Amino acid sequence: MGITNTQGSWKELSADELLVLRRCFIRYAAQPMKEEEPMQLTRGTLSGVETKLALHELRTRGWLEAVIKSWGERILYIPVDRLPALYDMLLEQTPMNRIHTDHPTTIHEAMTGLESELLHVLSRIAVQGVPLTAKGTIHKRSLQKLNELTPFHAEDLEGLGLHYAHAELYPVQTVVMIDLLFSLGLLVKETVSLRIQEAELATWIRLSAEQMRKHIFAILMERYGKAEASMQHFRYMLCAVSKYVGTDGWISIQRLLQWMLQVGLMPQNSLSGKDSTNRTLIDIVPTITNIEELADERASDFNFNGTLMEEIKGWLKGLTAFGMGDWGQTTSGELCFRWNVSVTDLLCAQNDEEAHQEQGAFYVQPDFEILVPPDVAYDVRWRLECCCERVSGDRMIVYRMTRGSVTEAIEMGMKATAIPALLDKYSRTGVPEHVRLAVEQWAGDVGRTAFATVTLLRCGTQEDADLVARHPALKGLLERLGDKDFIIPARSVEKIRKALTAIGLSPRLEPEGVDEPAHHYPLLTEAENLDSGRALFSQEGRAGLVYTGRTLHFYEQEHTLPDPSDYFPERSTVPSSWTKEWRSYHTSTSRQLMEQAIRWQAAVGLRIDGKDVKWIPESVVSGEPWSVTGWYASEMDEQIPSRVTLQPSDWSDMRLLVSFT
Repeated sequence: MGITNTQGSWKELSADELLVLRRCFIRYAAQPMKEEEPMQLTRGTLSGVETKLALHELRTRGWLEAVIKSWGERILYIPVDRLPALYDMLLEQTPMNRIHTDHPTTIHEAMTGLESELLHVLSRIAVQGVPLTAKGTIHKRSLQKLNELTPFHAEDLEGLGLHYAHAELYPVQTVVMIDLLFSLGLLVKETVSLRIQEAELATWIRLSAEQMRKHIFAILMERYGKAEASMQHFRYMLCAVSKYVGTDGWISIQRLLQWMLQVGLMPQNSLSGKDSTNRTLIDIVPTITNIEELADERASDFNFNGTLMEEIKGWLKGLTAFGMGDWGQTTSGELCFRWNVSVTDLLCAQNDEEAHQEQGAFYVQPDFEILVPPDVAYDVRWRLECCCERVSGDRMIVYRMTRGSVTEAIEMGMKATAIPALLDKYSRTGVPEHVRLAVEQWAGDVGRTAFATVTLLRCGTQEDADLVARHPALKGLLERLGDKDFIIPARSVEKIRKALTAIGLSPRLEPEGVDEPAHHYPLLTEAENLDSGRALFSQEGRAGLVYTGRTLHFYEQEHTLPDPSDYFPERSTVPSSWTKEWRSYHTSTSRQLMEQAIRWQAAVGLRIDGKDVKWIPESVVSGEPWSVTGWYASEMDEQIPSRVTLQPSDWSDMRLLVSFT
């Protein structure tokens, strides 16, 4: 059996499925769990086989996925893209009120223009290169240049607690910048240097800023956020409550944490009261149904421990560094946060190819500066990066065209005619005449002479050279130099090789004296002329600098499911009356029925004092009379079941509770 439905709502789930999913979600978020752990979470509420059947259906519907380790162990997890729906579920079941706060006194504003900053970094890498030492580390001089390019500040990222190799050499702000480019697939590590991946970059610069931000946000959430359930809950809940305050409202972190504690998303050991002996602080949590009661009446009694708050503050600073929002404090010193992006849009799945790319134009100034508003497409920005000097970056990017920048662009592969054509096509108010003339002159001065790298065909003797020159298949492909040498076009090498082989003059496979190619700007043509295919950004498992602690991508994904009938071996040997009828049995038959339930991990219906109850047996204890230990199935999600022992005389009628009846 395979997975058939991955689009359904949580409201379509059965009560058992919803209970299993909710408990797995609250305990693990989207972190991996061993296959037996859901059984422990539902112990005393559902029988083992009920939990297995619920897990089976949850996997069928795509609410859970599984991987198989090399030794056969199965690991379950909730896919990250399912998390937003589950937080909406909690908010619907336990509404949250008054999450916002007003007038924070201290504000750390978000950085702007990260997408443009990354483009600038890539353009400089294209020029400067990033060579590696024999140990695989970045050369000291290149590292210094990268440190100057990074858009991040160390103090905004240190609270993320990132782990990475060569921490004594690499500043955290540079590590995050390079790791982000690795994770997006725009940069790759090779033996001697870091290299820009042109196909991925071709697709990247055709995205809109919103699409870029969506991929960056996915990496921020799951790569730089701690792989720990409570912090993953906090990250996504901070997103989920944005609908209550909008992009201009401030979220009270204290009230958010109190609500999370109420519904079980925060462990109770994260809470310390003013008096550690006062248990009422803990005891009230499961019974509160309104967050206002928690926030208003007892807010002064709640104090989250220092480690948790430091981690949360570190995350808020990280969001600010990535340009997602601002953080501040109220007059009483409580943390608050304000989104400046539509975070629900960033979390929702959508096809990148369907989004609308920016179509704006820039402004060419008389002083050779070029003002680039936010609505200018990124493939246009890329070519400006390649032929201009960058003056400043914010929402409005400012470039300046100089003789040096034009010369560098042409040296790096840009055609001289492409630069004035770029200005003419995308300048909203036209190009000042003196600017046009200067750019055309600068471009025309470059390359009037040039060193050319050519392919040289060298013959051993003049006789061989004469034979080659007379060959009709080579006519027009060769330019003779002296007695024994010819210049040939590189694109015709294979054709010439075949012709030479046919007349017994087969050349060596490897040319002599090959040098490393010089640096060049990739993608200098119009983006619409590129055929880069589809790139996968924010792809799980890409090699980077940061150790994330996530390992699921190393294992084989399991796409097939067991047959539910496998949960009931030897079903044909079990009397049908055991599963279909309420009956009283001889004590020996009652014991057999109870032992069968234990083998199947099934529940048993018992009629006790005229009331039907659900009993989950664990073990049969021999004796006169025999007894059975287990649980009365709890109907309340929060109630902790206790083990009880029953004897046959404690019930009248019974039957097996299994799904196939």
